Amino acid sequence: MTNDDFQLIEKTTSFQGYFRIERYRFRHKLFAGGWSGEISREVFERGHAVAVLPYDPERDAVLLIEQFRIGALAGGMPAWQIEVIAGIIDEGETPEAVARREAQEEARCEILDLLPIYHYLASPGGRPPPASRPRR
Repeated sequence: MTNDDFQLIEKTTSFQGYFRIERYRFRHKLFAGGWSGEISREVFERGHAVAVLPYDPERDAVLLIEQFRIGALAGGMPAWQIEVIAGIIDEGETPEAVARREAQEEARCEILDLLPIYHYLASPGGRPPPASRPRR
C-alpha cells in the first residue's frame, strides 16, 4: 500500500499544550478491495527524541540517570525513574547536538564519540510532527 491508498478527509488540533493532539478523519483502501468507511483517530504529537547510553570503557560500565516523571506517577509507578539520558529534538536541531547537550545537562557528561544504534517509533499509532522528524 502507498499514500495513494489513503484519503485525508479532515485534520484538526484537538489540544495544544506541552504536547499536541491532532484528530484525523480519513479512509483507506482495503486489502480485499474497495475503501474503508470513514475512520476518526487522535494522534499524540510529542516530537522525536534522542537517547544516549554513555559507556566508559575504562570501567566497562554504562551511565544511567534518575529523573522525576509525572507520567510514571500518573501510571501508578514510582515517580523517580532510572533511565538513559534523553531529550526532545527541537526544530532546527540535529540528533547529535541534542545528544551532546542532554548528556551535559542531565549528567555533566561529555560525549567523545557517538555511535547511532537504532531509529524506531515507540508507538506507531502516533507520529512526531513534521518539523521534528529526523533526517534519514
